[in-house]
Parts: sequence; C-alpha cells; structure tokens
Amino acid sequence: MSELSLFVDESGDFGTESDYYVVTLVLHEQDRDITAMVIRLAAELAACGLDAEHAIHTGQAIRGEDVYRGMPIEVRKREFTRLFAFARRVPATHEAFSFRKREFSDRLHLKGAISRALSLFLRDNAAYFLSFERVIVYYDNGQAEITDVLNTLFNAFFFEVDFRKVMPVQYRLFQVADLFCTLELLRVKAADGNLTRSDLRFFTNRRALLRDYLSKLEAKRFRGHR
Repeated sequence: MSELSLFVDESGDFGTESDYYVVTLVLHEQDRDITAMVIRLAAELAACGLDAEHAIHTGQAIRGEDVYRGMPIEVRKREFTRLFAFARRVPATHEAFSFRKREFSDRLHLKGAISRALSLFLRDNAAYFLSFERVIVYYDNGQAEITDVLNTLFNAFFFEVDFRKVMPVQYRLFQVADLFCTLELLRVKAADGNLTRSDLRFFTNRRALLRDYLSKLEAKRFRGHR
C-alpha cells in the first residue's frame, strides 16, 4: 500500500501573543526509508556531547528558553545546524503557509484564511495526493483551531486518512516540521524588518540567516510530483 506521511506544525496563536501565524507541512513518502539518516543524526548529536534522543525545539534553541536556558549559544547552534543538515539530507519536502495577523479582524477570519490556503494547496496538487492509497497525518493537537481545520479538510479530500496524535520526541520528521516552521517565521519577520535581538544574535545577522539557511531551504519546497 502506498502511503504518504504528513507532519504538521504551527507557530503563533489565535490570540494576541504573536504577530504572525505559520502552518507547515512536511511530506514523506513511506517507501523512502530514512532509518540510516535518523541513526546518523543521533550519532552526530552524541558526538557533540548532546542528548542523542531528545526532541529538538528550534524556536526555544534560538531564544535559549526551557531546556536550553543557560546553555551556551554555541551548543544550541550546533544542535540546530545538525537538525538542519538532517532536514536537507532526508527525502522529504515541505510547504509553509504564513499569515500576518494584523490583516485579519478576528480569529475566525484567520482560521478561514488558513483553511482556504490548505484547501487550495490540496486542490492544486490533487493528482499527487490522490495517487496514495493512504495518508497519515501526524500532529500534536496543539491548537484546537488547526486540529479542526485538518480534520475537516483532510477527511473531505482523502479517501483514507489516519490522524495520529504525536509527541515531538517520537519522530525526527516532526522536529523537521518544527524547524521549517521556525525558518518560515524568520523569513516573514526578516521581510518585515522584525527580527528580534535573539534572532540576530543566534544567526549573527540578517544576511547570514538568508544566505546560510533560508536560501538553502528552497531546495526542500514541495514540487507537486512523485
């Protein structure tokens, strides 16, 4: 049975805590084995003196929050770049949808915009998506609005779809979705001149962020064919 895995992550909220909202999909065709790459990433992290098994949270690593509090920036960046290298190697693609929340009067309009963007993406690439016998959607059910959008759209579009609630530590590709989501948010912030002090310190400067990360990310964009 041909299967497609979709790993979904978001950045932002439907309230007033953020200026942007980003939804990212990471697409992985199940017949493309990544076991050796996952093992290699664990070995690389261990060689750097890092926990080979823990879930990498890129936004927290950039800001030095939670488990990264007090960790030297060089160590945090080492972990970030190892995951980025893994994401570039692994046979998976992504698509990201970003929204400037100031353009929407309330959370209902924002949810509608997200739903339309995802619906158009599915429709425009219907031949690709419908070529799979089953689609498995991995999401942590972090926000009720996104959970509702995913369930409504995907159940209406796919013949057979399986939703699985996951924790970041379970799948490296879910951590890749977090990475791509973080980088897409940085792309929008950079375009608006809104990079924070933490962003600029972590990546050295805006130019280095664009050159070393965002420009290389384009090769991983979904191209709409198998």
